[in-house]
Amino acid sequence: MLNEFILLFIAHVIAVASPGADFAVVVKNTLRSGKKSGLITAIGVGCGISIHLIYTLFGIALILSQSQSLFNAIKIVGALYLLWIAWQAFNSRAKKAQSHNESHFEMTGAQAFRQGFLTNVFNPKVTIFFLVLFTNIISPETPLWIQGVFGLWLAIYVMLWFMLVAWVFSRQKVLAWYESHGHYIDWGMGGFLVFIAAQLIFELWK
Repeated sequence: MLNEFILLFIAHVIAVASPGADFAVVVKNTLRSGKKSGLITAIGVGCGISIHLIYTLFGIALILSQSQSLFNAIKIVGALYLLWIAWQAFNSRAKKAQSHNESHFEMTGAQAFRQGFLTNVFNPKVTIFFLVLFTNIISPETPLWIQGVFGLWLAIYVMLWFMLVAWVFSRQKVLAWYESHGHYIDWGMGGFLVFIAAQLIFELWK
């Protein structure tokens, strides 16, 4: 079981370190609304991982992957949500120009958590990733409670990783640079989210 955990951990570290929708949302919210919003977004992402864990352990992920219409529906919802967040990023500079006294965009804790949570939950690639991990690395003989412990650790690791990302991007030098060049970040993050959404939509036509 130790070997399973080590392999699971290495695969997960590599996957999490690769920039994706979760990374883009955490960075966007940190730069636009401050460290607190970034940290809460990271918590939302971690809680989203726990949802993937629950349905993977109970075999629902396998059902989703075998039901093409249901899985396509998840892709569509995920793509639309990412496009909505991208639109917010594209529109951010116009909103900021309307208020010269605001140094950042106000975002409630609930909004930050919801964005992180939903971005992760509606990402079908995370579903496939968990399905691959728990069917190819973990033995069927491994007790369910131990699989649950593995998954809980993965969720905690994701949360801590993105909290670190939020902390890094909330440093004063980074924020000062964002004040001068933020439109590039907003458009870059928005474009990246559109790219991910386009990938999801393109997969529907394969």
